[in-house]
Amino acid sequence: MILEDNPPVALMLEQLTADQKWQAFQFLWKEVVEDHQEEIEPPAWHEEILRKRLEKIQSGKAVWHDLDQAFDDLRKELA
Repeated sequence: MILEDNPPVALMLEQLTADQKWQAFQFLWKEVVEDHQEEIEPPAWHEEILRKRLEKIQSGKAVWHDLDQAFDDLRKELA
């Protein structure tokens, strides 16, 4: 993978262990969120999703799930 707009940097992601990938992800997330948040514009579709969720909450139609239950439901859906 080559990062655009920078000197070529080859990232051999396939060769990293899961732990190394997690560490790289955490570094990149911190870098983006803490140091460059003002420079990044969220995708336009985020606004529509958030608007729909807010409407559900305001109308009382939102259903809240325990996080563990939500993950269990997702696992069943993907199985």
